[in-house]
Amino acid sequence: MSEDMREYLEPVFIRARNLPEAWYLLLKKLFEIDAYTYFPEWGGGADEHGRCDNSRREFDFAVCQITHPWERPLCDILPPGLGIPAPPTTMDKIEEYFATYILNPYKAENESYTYGERICEQVDDLIRYYRTYGFDHVKGCIEIASPSDLARGKSLPCLRLIDTKIRMDRKAGVYRMHFYVYFRAWDLWGGFPVNMGGLQLFKEWLVEQIGPHPKTGIPLEDGEMIVMSKSLNVRGHMEPFARARVGL
Repeated sequence: MSEDMREYLEPVFIRARNLPEAWYLLLKKLFEIDAYTYFPEWGGGADEHGRCDNSRREFDFAVCQITHPWERPLCDILPPGLGIPAPPTTMDKIEEYFATYILNPYKAENESYTYGERICEQVDDLIRYYRTYGFDHVKGCIEIASPSDLARGKSLPCLRLIDTKIRMDRKAGVYRMHFYVYFRAWDLWGGFPVNMGGLQLFKEWLVEQIGPHPKTGIPLEDGEMIVMSKSLNVRGHMEPFARARVGL
């Protein structure tokens, strides 16, 4: 195929101040661009025959930098009069998600995995490593993905990794913990708000558990989040609500 006939992927980068703004800007951008829309062959609501009548509108690849993710509220407060029956999430749901899923090492008998199960397998070692060796390394990556996941077919974790980085904020005179998060597929309307809120609470908890630099005593404080996905999407049945939220 000649180069002038090729359709290239179009990565998108969004910078936002806090989590509600990140969600809003991503929603707005998704409906402003000529985003890819398709019907999954299986998964995402497919029936037993592999058919799915629910479309997805998605970014080719999306990266979002949130500079002040700790700002409250952690989720969007929907304005009245939009005709949206319920918000995608609330602070209560975010706190419950963090406490009972992200930081919960147990899984039910009918669950093949949970994020919390895999996070909790590694988090004590991550904390111990920072407390012992300090902050000037880039080894603190929590992997939710497993080589055995693909063999399970349809049951694949969407969240693949939570990478951490501690860097000196020279202006403030403190260290800051930053998160780099990758989702292979991600429901922008319903999943993003609660996932991001829960991950932010997890980051705050990590900062508290690690504490100041073990040698210098310089404080460790909260930092930024950079999140990315190859399939950040809005499902067809939620598209009218998403469009209403951003006035499109």
